[in-house]
Amino acid sequence: MTSTYDDPAARYTYRSPLVDRLRKAGELEVGRLRLLMPPSFGFCWGVDRALAMVQDARRRFGDRPMWLLNSIIHNPRVNDDMRRMGIGFLKGPLAEPGALDRLGPEDVVVVPAFSAAVEEMKLLAERGVEIVDTTCPWVIKPHKRALKYIREGFTTVVHGTVGHDETRATCSLVRHHGGHYVVVHNLAEAEVLAGFLRGRLDARALAAGLHPQATDPDFDPARHLARIGVINQTTMLASESRAIADLFRRALTERDGEERLDEVFRDFDTICSATQENQDAAHAVAGRGPDLFIVVGGYDSSNTRNLARVGDGHGVPAFHIEGPEALESDRIRHRDRDSGRILETADWLPPGPVAVAFTAGASTPDAILGQVVARVVELAGETLAA
Repeated sequence: MTSTYDDPAARYTYRSPLVDRLRKAGELEVGRLRLLMPPSFGFCWGVDRALAMVQDARRRFGDRPMWLLNSIIHNPRVNDDMRRMGIGFLKGPLAEPGALDRLGPEDVVVVPAFSAAVEEMKLLAERGVEIVDTTCPWVIKPHKRALKYIREGFTTVVHGTVGHDETRATCSLVRHHGGHYVVVHNLAEAEVLAGFLRGRLDARALAAGLHPQATDPDFDPARHLARIGVINQTTMLASESRAIADLFRRALTERDGEERLDEVFRDFDTICSATQENQDAAHAVAGRGPDLFIVVGGYDSSNTRNLARVGDGHGVPAFHIEGPEALESDRIRHRDRDSGRILETADWLPPGPVAVAFTAGASTPDAILGQVVARVVELAGETLAA
């Protein structure tokens, strides 16, 4: 079911004529508005492929009960669409109570694009269900690299988010194969780990500076940080991942010397190419000096949050919203990057000529981005040409 969807440049689901037009033109003048769109944004190939595979499975398996192991992607509207299609959820906030325990050979279970924990895949196999595995090929890259680290005797350091589906699957794989891991979420946590590597912090300070579930249960920093290999959750901010790897390289050079660095350190960039392209394109459009930067995507989407930080870096007012309902003439409802709280900001759309840049996370359908663009035009008192 995957061979049909091998063109990363194509859009297979949730298309929008308005977004197609903006993608081709790059910008559009609409009355007092100048709408700016980067060349790369929104659905990545892995997400689009996963949704197309779900549609194929619906046709192939007809009336058989169909389930998603968890959210297909981190976008609430897409997950709502799955429910309207009659597809249930086995885990997460949308889970149907008891459904996981009732699974049998007649059930069809979709593994999300983020992959799944080893324990979850074993359970599905034991129940004899039909599995539709939509795991993104880019997500498999850090899995393969982590297994290589284990074979070579390195502890895996993941730049990622504890609890994120992709990182959870990676950590499960490492545990299952007898390896060890540490997850660092950002540069601040990486500094803590680097402090331990340099001998400036003890094990207690290391544990205090990381997430409580950042390591495997048997992790012993004195033994397991002798040799480390770095990978990234594919949706993390690429520039931060590079900075973290460089930080560990310097720390281990200080500890063990330049001549031994190859013995104790490995680094492999596993940022998804689409994530990287979206981030690079966001930097380019934010660098054009827009008055506003609107980033559309689910509030639980890691790559969307990182796109919003791009605007911050360029000094452009950036708002992370989920959809057009977040926009009113006198206020905008958006997610705060630091606290995660949902805020309302008044007078967000200035009078007079305004340049508005848009982008969208890899889990954001073009259709939703198009609705946001249309809503901005409407609130500005302008009209889009047919």
